[in-house]
Amino acid sequence: MKLVKTALVLVLCIVWIYTTNYQLKPFNSVGELLSYKTGLLSVPIEENGINNYESDYKPNIYVDDLGIPHIYSDNQNDAAFGLGFMHAKDRYFQMELITRTVQGRMSEILSDKTLGSDRFWKPYEFERKSEELLETYKEKSPEFYEYLLAYAAGVNEYLTTSKSIDPLYRAIGEKPTIWEPQYSLLVTWYMSYTLTYFDQHVMHQEMITTLSQEEKNYFYPMQPEGLKTILPSTHIAVQDTITKKYLEKVVAQNNVNEFLSPNKFEKGVGSNNWAVSKTKTNNQATMLANDPHLLLSLPEAFYEAHLIYGSLNVYGFSIPGVPVIVSGHNDAISWGITNGEWDLIDRYHLKVKDDNAYYYEGQWVPFEKKQYTIKIKGYDDFIMTQNNTVQGKVIKEGDQYYAQHWYASNKSYSIESMYKMMKSQNWDNFTSALQDYGYPPQNFIYSDVEDNIGIVCAGKLPDRGQNYRGGLLDGSLTYTQIKSIDTLWKTYNPDKKFLLSANQQPIQNDIYFGQHGLKDDYRVERIYKLLENNDNWGLEEIQKMQSDQVDLSFNDFKGLLEKYKINKENTKIVALLNQWDGTMSSNSKEALVYESVRVMTIIESQKFAQRQLKVKLVPSFKQYVKYLKDDQYQLSGRISKQEQVNVILTKADSILTKRFGNQWEDTTYSEISNFSIDNILSIPGLGEEIHDASGNTNTINLNTGSIHPVYRAVYHMKKDQVKAYTVLAGGQSGHVNSIHYKDQLQLWRDGKHKETQFEKKPNQLKNIENIISFK
Repeated sequence: MKLVKTALVLVLCIVWIYTTNYQLKPFNSVGELLSYKTGLLSVPIEENGINNYESDYKPNIYVDDLGIPHIYSDNQNDAAFGLGFMHAKDRYFQMELITRTVQGRMSEILSDKTLGSDRFWKPYEFERKSEELLETYKEKSPEFYEYLLAYAAGVNEYLTTSKSIDPLYRAIGEKPTIWEPQYSLLVTWYMSYTLTYFDQHVMHQEMITTLSQEEKNYFYPMQPEGLKTILPSTHIAVQDTITKKYLEKVVAQNNVNEFLSPNKFEKGVGSNNWAVSKTKTNNQATMLANDPHLLLSLPEAFYEAHLIYGSLNVYGFSIPGVPVIVSGHNDAISWGITNGEWDLIDRYHLKVKDDNAYYYEGQWVPFEKKQYTIKIKGYDDFIMTQNNTVQGKVIKEGDQYYAQHWYASNKSYSIESMYKMMKSQNWDNFTSALQDYGYPPQNFIYSDVEDNIGIVCAGKLPDRGQNYRGGLLDGSLTYTQIKSIDTLWKTYNPDKKFLLSANQQPIQNDIYFGQHGLKDDYRVERIYKLLENNDNWGLEEIQKMQSDQVDLSFNDFKGLLEKYKINKENTKIVALLNQWDGTMSSNSKEALVYESVRVMTIIESQKFAQRQLKVKLVPSFKQYVKYLKDDQYQLSGRISKQEQVNVILTKADSILTKRFGNQWEDTTYSEISNFSIDNILSIPGLGEEIHDASGNTNTINLNTGSIHPVYRAVYHMKKDQVKAYTVLAGGQSGHVNSIHYKDQLQLWRDGKHKETQFEKKPNQLKNIENIISFK
């Protein structure tokens, strides 16, 4: 027995030695990561108190007990310097990851694991474009140029004076690199990729050429019936500014009929914002709510900050690396954002010979080839060759070739637009600031202390013409650069006294914005109904609405339960659903059943598209259920509508039984709605498990497993009573050894908000734990 114990101890020691010395690139060995001398725990934590530095910039920074900096200064450049210092202090590792991603230089610090990312980004040459854009600002916008320089100086002040670095640098065995002013401009392209890189054009083309016009209008409507658009449906001002130039090649695209491999695309991410006039509130205050939905990690995408200089007092959410408040408020106005989800990609079908030339204007033209060098930590340099045509970069899928033009890869003045926006004092200032906004297209909602509300759909949209439906273009025809529609879609003080956007289409007209017709609009409908039916909103009710869990898709599906005969084996499922109200609560067994049914309906709609429509593009849940309920419209096929409904219910029942056994009737939604928030480098143990999560993809409190509200904010706008109530999905700091790494997570998880500090004088602030001054 003693020998067995000795052998067991020996085996455990060998396993421990192997484990702690094993290196999984790009990280150091597990032993180094855990060591108190060399690991993550060895990085010193900065002490709170009073810290003095010397600098030509003179901000005073007061950091409260949640890590939120209140930056007081005499001028905007000092404020930018202070924000740069704090961004670097709390989030520099995140800033460098974003910068290197867009430059195509991640492999320099993360080894070959990120080579695929670098190969995607490198050919766009954003490093060069950001330098050129900075020079443009130097010449045409010297004030903003100096502002960017001041911010960069603040970032580098922290990097050169602080002994504390983000522990994640220790994890990968690297040190921070110096920050350049043009790096702030790179974030525009990073967010544009996250929010605009949608490319379903091959599948759209299949749908266009395969289906009749009636089938296209029924299952894939460009103008969904009954859609609550962002702007009023009677809005016609846009028609006065759009030039009607219909390109022959756009019409010709309907003749392309080769599509063997549908392109993978980034799934759309969503957000909510809405504003209500004081006549619909019980406190005579105009209120605005905003909760962007993005991929959630620790740290998350936004950073809370308060800037006070001169006559400007502005509070809200910034993106680390960018010296502007993206969403927030000042003394006079508040604003929020949602993604426009406009289609900013054109894909051209190519005829190619010998993998070397493409057919263009009646002749074979060699690809334009360009080489790029990617440095890889621990390996030799990787030399890649990118083929290009006059239309854009070449993509090969299977044996098919395409050229892709991504409009958001152009230079954009969006950062300067938001810089002007945060200083706006009224609607005219606000809309003027967004006049040159380019990418990524956003829906900016607005309210002010004078009880005005408005919304601006800002961005550059390609003017592709009336007949375009998102398909392929013919790469053999003469290329004419498609110009953007140079206008803003906006509305102001509507009669209904409220406005909202939840990533739906801006307006019903003949312009192709994107795939809004392929999406379900249940979240839009829910927000609209709640706002429409309440004329006595309170502050707490607005906050609570951001955590609403009702899925209106259930109302549509319930019509199938009433219409069709239910098989005996499915009566338990149907009995549960018949007594339910559609609330996707974590403790609801009905929500578990319906989510299984809803997902199975989506799977069956995919099969329906392939089997009966003969296409890969899947109709929305709403359009498919509408078809199943429609007595007047019938497609030929071997499976009837009755059978399709039976299959959905039977397979949902089968899934529940296989996963939870016969006890599934006593199981709640929390068994499948829980999710994990990973650390930014996905290091085990540095994330967070979220239990008892509610909501789904259709609810205001969006929960898709990976996409969630990254912050929630409600702005209370009343003269001399401007207040904000916010919460971050995590915390201010990206340092895993900081108390502010995830100290707001429980508040966020509970659907609660904190009241922010918006004081004009620092001696009025409460709970200040750290003062940073520059002399």
